[in-house]
Amino acid sequence: KATATLDLLRNDPKAKYLAPLSILFGFSTSFCSSVLNGAVLRKVLSDPNSKFVGVYTATTSMVASGASLLFGILQSTHNRFHCGKGLVITIGVLAYLSIGLQFLAFPDGSNLNRISLLLIYILLGVGRATYEGSLRAVSVDFFPNEKEGAFGNIILFSGSSATLGYILSATGALQCEKVSKYCMEYIDGSIHNVLFMQSVIIVTAMVAIPSFWRAVWLDVKGQPYRLIRNDSCD
Repeated sequence: KATATLDLLRNDPKAKYLAPLSILFGFSTSFCSSVLNGAVLRKVLSDPNSKFVGVYTATTSMVASGASLLFGILQSTHNRFHCGKGLVITIGVLAYLSIGLQFLAFPDGSNLNRISLLLIYILLGVGRATYEGSLRAVSVDFFPNEKEGAFGNIILFSGSSATLGYILSATGALQCEKVSKYCMEYIDGSIHNVLFMQSVIIVTAMVAIPSFWRAVWLDVKGQPYRLIRNDSCD
């Protein structure tokens, strides 16, 4: 499987152009676990014991399930209104981008309340649905004879970026000496710079959209029928 993953990445440029989507999901996941759950939620809800983490993270899972169903309907070619996978994935990237911009402006969540915080977790659910459903479906469309390598690339880039995000959050790489706008206190009392993670999410999201559509163009270039059937709205 590792060989198939690397061969596809080396030989097919579409695999490289899809990589930012998986990287975005990985970094967003680590940001959610370390910063959002570990610091922002406790402060917004005045919840030092993190009693509500389960409730909010469960909301993300429920939204992801519902959004996956809705996106599946929108993507179905059997319905009168059809919206291609490309637009759905773009929506997911924009969900992550909006989260990154929100915390770039208000890194400690000082502008949030219970309802607006819930909206953040809903957006996370939308992004998760596009990753777990639409991105995998697109990979099958792009690489019908190399599914093992396609899924291997998704795991490679999302897993690597998530691991890097967790390492940066858990080690002293991004630690600060005192609390400031972009230096937040985590649940364990350590103080970390969160600007780097937010910047990575924003930049990756901004790269992921044109990069994905470049992959679509390369795929459609050899199969024009696919553009009409899978990547347009009518």
